[in-house]
Amino acid sequence: MHQNVEINKRPVRDTMSSVVIKATLQMLAETGSSVAVFATEKLIPALEIQGLVDMGSEGVRVDEYMRWRSRCIKRAQRVLAGETPMPADWIITWMSVLPELYKNKCSQKIAAMQGLQWVRLPRYNRIRIESVDAEIDSITMKFGEVLASSSPAHDGVYDNTDDKSALKQLQNRLAEMAAYIRREIINIEMATGISPDYVEIGEKSPLSGGRRVTA
Repeated sequence: MHQNVEINKRPVRDTMSSVVIKATLQMLAETGSSVAVFATEKLIPALEIQGLVDMGSEGVRVDEYMRWRSRCIKRAQRVLAGETPMPADWIITWMSVLPELYKNKCSQKIAAMQGLQWVRLPRYNRIRIESVDAEIDSITMKFGEVLASSSPAHDGVYDNTDDKSALKQLQNRLAEMAAYIRREIINIEMATGISPDYVEIGEKSPLSGGRRVTA
């Protein structure tokens, strides 16, 4: 009995699916959308494209399609309610149809679960294949979120008198901005081949096996 009590006291850890579910529920609450609309317009079409759900012959007649659609909506509702687990194969596709804000937060958390820092690949400009879209506006937006969460820094120091939840929020916003800054550095390098000074200097350093440069 004692052992069971100890097991029950263990903190519930996030899983990849729980991160996606929480983000979806937050999105539905903040946008006023419904599970039915999300499932019908976003989730089901994406799952079908990826071959993860199959309409089969049920799409031949309208009444059969409506029954199939209703079952898919109910399945999504059960997943969001925690009544049935999200299939592992659904996680990436489900995450991909979330709005950018919620999708990025999922990507950051899931990367962190793997001991990684999330940096999205550059978005190549469709006009010229050798160009990459600049995303300074995203960094500006993230900096605004940092400033909005910066109350623990207003007295010039961090210490144990600061509110822990406020510190965590500021820290999270800083980490998010750092990921966006890192991505913008990669954007420039991918488009032009230009690297920051510290990268070029590091490549030439004897500590990294670089060759000595003579005048």
